[in-house]
Amino acid sequence: MINSICLVVSKPLGVEVGTLGVRTAWATHEKGFEAKLVYVEEGVWNLTNNPGYHNSLLSDLIEADGEVFTVREHLEKRGISEDDLLDGVEVISAEEVAELCEDVETVNYF
Repeated sequence: MINSICLVVSKPLGVEVGTLGVRTAWATHEKGFEAKLVYVEEGVWNLTNNPGYHNSLLSDLIEADGEVFTVREHLEKRGISEDDLLDGVEVISAEEVAELCEDVETVNYF
């Protein structure tokens, strides 16, 4: 049985598969699995503080102690500052993403 999962989202806001990533993280977290949600590349746009369904799901996940991460280098490349992000998103280095993925039993990429 899989007990831990890392979900990596690289699709920008507005692409349904990006929302599927947060919905999957929410479902696995609610069922008691260790779930880490990591936004990379164009996926970092999902974390900007804009109203809507996607951000509502992310905010609910964070409030329920869900783990949401993004990559500092990917934010910088797109001109997004940490102040632009939803509260509770942890900014990590690209190297740390590999460590997160090594510590779980499965990795899914959206």
